[in-house]
Amino acid sequence: MSDTSSSDITLYYAPRTRSFAALWLLEELGVPYQLESFDFASGRHKQADYLALNPMGKVPLVIEGETPVPEIGAMAIYFADRFGEAGLAPSLTSTARPAYLRWMFFASAIMEPAYAQKLFDWEASAATVAWGSFEQMMEVLTEAVAKGEWLLGDQFSAADVAVGNNLFFGQMIGIIPQDGPLGDYVARFKARAAFQRAEAIEMREGERFPMAAE
Repeated sequence: MSDTSSSDITLYYAPRTRSFAALWLLEELGVPYQLESFDFASGRHKQADYLALNPMGKVPLVIEGETPVPEIGAMAIYFADRFGEAGLAPSLTSTARPAYLRWMFFASAIMEPAYAQKLFDWEASAATVAWGSFEQMMEVLTEAVAKGEWLLGDQFSAADVAVGNNLFFGQMIGIIPQDGPLGDYVARFKARAAFQRAEAIEMREGERFPMAAE
């Protein structure tokens, strides 16, 4: 629900980057936000005012009021709880909460380094690295999405955004299959109205900044 009028939430966003996860999340939440879109190649994310908000100089970054919220996992947990009426997070007392948090951290702590291992052909013993291996990550995730419609069964959650965004990217770079349980899972979330709205914004902003790339 991108809104050019006044809003307490601003998303700093560059097309063809991890920003898409935050964009999708905000669309799933259905809350008004302002989109501050820029060409990644411009270096806007390395300027002093931006670094004061996110010292890593990465996108995405969401500001609520005067509060910066960097890191996709933090955004997903914070805003899903903040706007609980959207139903994207189990309550603090729900028995589904531990699994929800597990998958939220799985996206960044397991999937991302496993992707890097695969892409850069790292040689690392599964016994010595926290993410195990790319193959192990794939086995665990494939088994999980084969059990139900979403990671928490019938309930779509912000964890599906965090994990799903990684799978969407993985398909684009050719390391995640287009078929099988993972392919079916990706097809399910791509059919969601919020994902399709986010994808339309991504395409629009990509046309504005055709050279943007992380």
